[in-house]
Amino acid sequence: MFTIKARDLAAILDRVAPHRFRADDAANELDALILDCTPGHLHAVACSDRTLAVARTSVAGGVWTAPVGYGDAAALRAWLESSKRVTVEHVTSDRHQQLRFTEGPAQITVPAAPHVGRLPWRALLRLVLDARDHSQVGRPVQLNADDFALWGSACKDGEAIEFRSLGPVGTLVTARPDFLGLQAPHTWAGPTPGEGWSSSLRTRLFLFAGAFLEAGARYADCTRTVWVVPARPGPGEEPTLVSADYAAVTLPISQVLAVGKFLTRLPG
Repeated sequence: MFTIKARDLAAILDRVAPHRFRADDAANELDALILDCTPGHLHAVACSDRTLAVARTSVAGGVWTAPVGYGDAAALRAWLESSKRVTVEHVTSDRHQQLRFTEGPAQITVPAAPHVGRLPWRALLRLVLDARDHSQVGRPVQLNADDFALWGSACKDGEAIEFRSLGPVGTLVTARPDFLGLQAPHTWAGPTPGEGWSSSLRTRLFLFAGAFLEAGARYADCTRTVWVVPARPGPGEEPTLVSADYAAVTLPISQVLAVGKFLTRLPG
């Protein structure tokens, strides 16, 4: 449980909300926004067929992951408009995984989404951040929001716009057969983009009964039922597991092992 300014929570929702699958896409299991908490940050994660976006804000929270349907995320965003500072709780009620947002007498409870596919966003972003400084990758192309707005008018029919670094000269912009542009390089006063994310992208292992488990990871038991570890338990608490097929089904790990005998980590 932690308290956060409503505008800070709304800001990370707004930054990732455009990144979602179109209504006619078949990938409905990914049509959700993931709220993911670590001891230092609350992350909002979203993806589409071509993009992945993660925004974060500082909190003093626990370790948990909860997929939220876009309809519920939109309802939460609207509720935040009339809020100033809210308390966020990750709870399990009647075997249902929920997120509870409270400000005084006002409260909104958001259920975990039904089946949502595993999104290994930490592994993906670790991969691209590690590759960024590789010599074969080349110089980064840095654009701000105003730049994107200017170059967006180069194509009106959905064609690709290519940005190619020319080093200290700037960035070459090409679009369609009849458009060329040059973007002058920026001088950034702040930290290098992407720095300081190591705490958010590391794995979240914890030790239970002599075995390591990871919050957000998938495990199969001997019946081939797949379970997700939604959160790292507090001291002396028993971990709970969430069904990968039915996110509302949440059980203590002892009940799962009584039938499933053992847990095997699944890839991805």
